[in-house]
Amino acid sequence: MWEKFRNVIVIALATLGVLFIIIMLIPDDDEDEVQESNTQQTVATEETEPETETEEEPSETTEAAAQETGDDSSSSESPAGGNTVAVNIPPNELSDGKISFKTLSLDNKEVTQDIFSDYDITVVHVWGTFCGPCIAEMGEYAQFYKEKPDNVNLIAIVCDVYDGIDSNVSDAKSILNSNGAEFINLRTSDDVRKLTDSFQYVPSSFFVDKEGHVIGSMMDGASFEETKNRLDTYLE
Repeated sequence: MWEKFRNVIVIALATLGVLFIIIMLIPDDDEDEVQESNTQQTVATEETEPETETEEEPSETTEAAAQETGDDSSSSESPAGGNTVAVNIPPNELSDGKISFKTLSLDNKEVTQDIFSDYDITVVHVWGTFCGPCIAEMGEYAQFYKEKPDNVNLIAIVCDVYDGIDSNVSDAKSILNSNGAEFINLRTSDDVRKLTDSFQYVPSSFFVDKEGHVIGSMMDGASFEETKNRLDTYLE
């Protein structure tokens, strides 16, 4: 009897052991879902990393292009309108008639009164290659021309260089070049002589508006300083 009971217990224990082993071998669904979820997240991370790098590339490319072209948002912009000034010419200082002439420049290019039309006011400087004071102040006129407002012009008439005659041309060019003078210099034609006949001395100067009216009086024997001071009275 006891031996039979013992056999039943052994069989029961063996059965429980087998069931325990089977249960241990059955996969846990929750763990599989967690592992699967982790796997999907890992794959998703690996797939999105290249996209992040790709999105950053345009920014780097744009920055490099800006450096190559010199584009810098912090750089100052040029003021609108350029380097111009207001010009105030009293109507009672304008001549009734208008200047009309035709001549050649030192480089044999034709010049007429149209040279005045692009500027609100033009300074006309009259000088000669024989004139010591003219040569001494040529550098001041050269510097003024480089710094002048855009709506103001400077030209010159060489009183001893005549239209059709090359005498003194080389001297005039040498004086201008040595002083860095880049403004137009005119030869004295018959038309130009009518403008300068009233001058007894050089250097001299006068002013013209864009329509060809002489402004104020002719400045006989005027120095650069006197000419510049008169000009300043017309500029605001």
